[in-house]
This record gives sequence, structure tokens and C-alpha cells, in this order.
Amino acid sequence: MMTPDNYPQEAKLLHVENATVPFFSYIRDGIEYISFDTSLCAPPEPMVNAMIALELLDNAHKKVVMINHRSPIGLLAKVQSFYDIDVTELEGGKLQLIFSYKEGMSDKVDLSQKHCAG
Repeated sequence: MMTPDNYPQEAKLLHVENATVPFFSYIRDGIEYISFDTSLCAPPEPMVNAMIALELLDNAHKKVVMINHRSPIGLLAKVQSFYDIDVTELEGGKLQLIFSYKEGMSDKVDLSQKHCAG
């Protein structure tokens, strides 16, 4: 399990257009992980960054790792049918969400609306 403090040494900073937090990329066991931390952000930043990251998740050899201060309920309502999502509670109460490509489903998600409708 990776946390923002202990990205692998080979993790590379990614330039991701319109992201409001740093994104990092690293490879583990043949899988590319795209990771970011929105645990210090206020809405709508977690949703915006997650939707941007999910646009990069285009095959089964990639995963998106999101660290957040709580469960992103609005985000999950929009995308949970389209991705496999593993949620782990980290020290200090933060959550790590790992989004995995779901064959036949992930390509159907609409990621154009990046803000909550509330």
C-alpha cells in the first residue's frame, strides 16, 4: 500500500493538464499506477482531480490511486459501475481508493462533468 509520503523512489511527477494537485506515476508488477493526494483539498477538487485521473485509465495495465480525507460519495455515485474500486483506510483516517479498469465498462463512463451538481 502506497501513501504520498512513501511513493517508490522511481515515481515520476506527471504533468496532467487542469490537475490541482501533483500526480505521480510508478510501475509495480507490470501495472502503471497513477497516484495523487486530495486529502487536504476542499470540494470540488477531489472530484475534479479524480475525474481527470480516470481519463488516463485506459487499459487493464493501469490503476489510479487516490488518497482522500473521506469517502468521495459524489464521485463514487458517478463512477462505481464503471471501475473496480478497492478502498483501504490509512493511518490518520484517510482513505486510499484504487480504481481499476473494468473491461467492457470503463470505456462507457462519461467523465466530462467534473463537478458536483449540488
